[in-house]
Amino acid sequence: MRSLSPTYEIWYQESGLNGLYKQIERCGRVCYKSEGNRTESSAKPFVERMIKSQHTAMLEHGSVYMTMSHQQAEKYILNKFSKCNCEAEQAFITTNLRVLAENGWMDDLAYMVEPTDKHEKRITVHFTTQISITREFNRHRANSMAEQSTRYCNYTKDKFGSEITVNTPHWVKQQVSDDINNTLLSADFKQLCSQVSSEEAIENWTLLDSWLFANLASEFAYMNLIRLGCKPQDARAVLPLDTNTELIHTAFTSDWKHFFNLRALGTTGAPHPDAQQLAQPLYEEFIKLGLI
Repeated sequence: MRSLSPTYEIWYQESGLNGLYKQIERCGRVCYKSEGNRTESSAKPFVERMIKSQHTAMLEHGSVYMTMSHQQAEKYILNKFSKCNCEAEQAFITTNLRVLAENGWMDDLAYMVEPTDKHEKRITVHFTTQISITREFNRHRANSMAEQSTRYCNYTKDKFGSEITVNTPHWVKQQVSDDINNTLLSADFKQLCSQVSSEEAIENWTLLDSWLFANLASEFAYMNLIRLGCKPQDARAVLPLDTNTELIHTAFTSDWKHFFNLRALGTTGAPHPDAQQLAQPLYEEFIKLGLI
């Protein structure tokens, strides 16, 4: 079993139509951990397959900025997934490729421009954290989301190191004197198992011992279920909430402000510490970059 620390990274969309396609592919491949299949020419066919199969959720991660007349923009003004800034003669529209694909508006890509100060920006962030924290982040339903799939990812495979990776919660870090992150957790699972039947031995367990036992037991059970023929979508039932996952959120800056209010600033109550340790520095970076 391996342990990682929570991280975040802002993923900027490259310019032009190809940049739009590449952003969608980059985000979409997180779900099945198929990033190794990306090539210089794979983005457009990836997006075309998504559209043809009507698997359009990933298209939301491709931000589209357009400038057009008020008359042309009326349909976007009425679209709840788009933002329009209307001035005297022009409308500055921010939307996503799913809106265009599902409404048959793909020809409007001819009006695509690089974002200006008059377009509300959409920002993509890649998080690495615990499944328990992505459950909180994914309550921000206005955001576009893509998450590593425990249904299709098989952690017995080599690309996952044939092991479960957990994301270290804040309180576990407080229990250890040296850094256990990015290292193999070397606790002897069999030894811990032998102590379970001994009340005296368990009384001497630390918080870390209990946490390790629970996660190692989950890893053992998951690997054995796969070995016995279970599909990952069924074996995942025993995965712990500390299982490491990757999550993509793409959202308007106004929606990121709401995210930060809840997960960094605690305007409606104290944020979970593991959520705040990601949201607080991300909030400060947004401010530093002038994004909000």
